[in-house]
Amino acid sequence: MIGLAIPAAIAPAGVLVSATTALPVTGLDLAGVGAAGLVGGLAAGLAGGLLPRVWCALRQRAQRMPYGGAGDPRLLAEGLVERLRQAGPVEALTSVVAALHDSLGATGVAVEVTDGLPRRLESGDVGADPRRIPLVWHGELVGSLLIGSRGPRRFALASDRVLAALAPCAADAAHAVRVSAELRRSRERVLAAREEERRRLRRDLHDGLGQTLSTMAMTINMARVTLKDSAQAADSLLADLRTGMDAVAGDIRRLVYGLRPPALDDLGLEGAIRALAGEGPPATRVTVSGDLAGLPPAVETTVYRIVQEALTNVRRHARAGAADVEVEMTRAGALRVRISDDGAGRPSTARAGVGTTSMRERAAELDGTCAITSRPGGGTVVEALIPLPADARHHV
Repeated sequence: MIGLAIPAAIAPAGVLVSATTALPVTGLDLAGVGAAGLVGGLAAGLAGGLLPRVWCALRQRAQRMPYGGAGDPRLLAEGLVERLRQAGPVEALTSVVAALHDSLGATGVAVEVTDGLPRRLESGDVGADPRRIPLVWHGELVGSLLIGSRGPRRFALASDRVLAALAPCAADAAHAVRVSAELRRSRERVLAAREEERRRLRRDLHDGLGQTLSTMAMTINMARVTLKDSAQAADSLLADLRTGMDAVAGDIRRLVYGLRPPALDDLGLEGAIRALAGEGPPATRVTVSGDLAGLPPAVETTVYRIVQEALTNVRRHARAGAADVEVEMTRAGALRVRISDDGAGRPSTARAGVGTTSMRERAAELDGTCAITSRPGGGTVVEALIPLPADARHHV
């Protein structure tokens, strides 16, 4: 083995290397050759080609060691955020978990998402007793970060710096997974409700309207046959036919009303809401800010159904003396609907029923929200926010 002294002059700045640092060269038998010439040639070759790469690797290692091999946490976070912008929720969370695993030198890293799918993403093995760090997004607990053994204790402070830089990315990604899962479930419920509505319409048309029309056709034929022989019998059949026609007209009105309330076409959204409010008790005051004419039909139907369901709940359950309906066009390009009452309020153990779930799903179908809360001092508040298409925001 030959020790080669490396001149300090060629060491890159920022890397402390002793002038007596030796590079081992093995497998050379210098017996019988010019040792001085060989050593000189080898040193020149190292200085010209290999040494710059060696020093570069040493400098990178020196820069990474203060952070447990992870590199500068700030640069790590910036690079990760850039990748997350182009990834879906699950892919983003996978990238965060992998980045934390690589950066911390841990045996494993996992993220458990609260009320989301997938419920857990893991890289490596976190073991039976991992370190658990809560992931909080805007004050809301969205999951937990699990970290296995993190290696030498001298990297503990550096690892905490990496966690401080990357944990917000993990919280953002976990929140995105939750929202994506909730949106997927909501869409599935909307599609299921739509399919059930189609089945109901088909059943009503076939079993109700279809059979009634068939019966009417048979009555007409019987009246034609008996008309020559017995005018009285024919008159009785025609009277039955008239009754059947009234039933058909009622079925058609019911089916049409289920698709879109006729009041919207007859009175407009504001007039239809005022008509609902006038069906009390309790006495209901309606306040409208902005022009509601010309809104998209889907928005009109959704707002009408939410107000209708909320007022129905007030009359059935609230024991209220008064109620208010407020409809406002916001400057942010959305329609805000608020229905409140001074009744008993929602019980603390109340569970979402079909009506309340329907209101939330109708709002979600238009990318909106619907919240049901208790009002301080008593009463319930239903507040929905429906975003408007760009071409409908001139009403604001």
